[in-house]
Amino acid sequence: MNRTRSAPPLARLFAALIALVAAGSIALRIGLYLAEGDPLGEVTWWLLRFFTILTNLLVAGTFAGIAMGKPVAPRWLLAMTAAIAGVGIVYHVALARLLEHEGWEIVADQGVHTAAPVLTVLWFLACVPKGVLRLSHVPLVVIWPTLYCVYALVRGSVEGDYPYFFIDANRLGVAELAINIAGLTAFFALLGLLLVLAVKARSRSERRVLA
Repeated sequence: MNRTRSAPPLARLFAALIALVAAGSIALRIGLYLAEGDPLGEVTWWLLRFFTILTNLLVAGTFAGIAMGKPVAPRWLLAMTAAIAGVGIVYHVALARLLEHEGWEIVADQGVHTAAPVLTVLWFLACVPKGVLRLSHVPLVVIWPTLYCVYALVRGSVEGDYPYFFIDANRLGVAELAINIAGLTAFFALLGLLLVLAVKARSRSERRVLA
């Protein structure tokens, strides 16, 4: 598997910040629930139903590895960046108005839905080496969102509750679910395409400057 080389020191420091924000925001959310007397096991299991939490955990692990000097496959970086960018966009477009937070809840919420997505995209655009991404990597971006949808539907069918209204099998028919999932995968594929094109545009701009 093609992998990037270890990131330079500044990129590794930036990666450490991303890992800290993603993991720290989740830890803060767990801490807030524990402060209300909720059992750790129940809180953890409940949070693990959400694409936001699972994706932030993957991003935290990925960028912690980068911060420690481990090489990461470019296609994995693309997939994780598209996934976390999707988290931020879907939240602010479709979900934010449905939720009310106060105090430290706002910090935890904005950490996983705003800070982590923005920082990850900025790292990706600035630090991914030129020439390592191809358009053929774009279809791989949809694997994680698709796997999540399968997981959420299976878990929801057992528990009787679904994490997001657009994959709520209690309310939607099979055709509607299929359309929503197809739309989600197309959305993430588009994000992946835009990210690849952005990195390629950066590389062309750098070549013009150096010419």
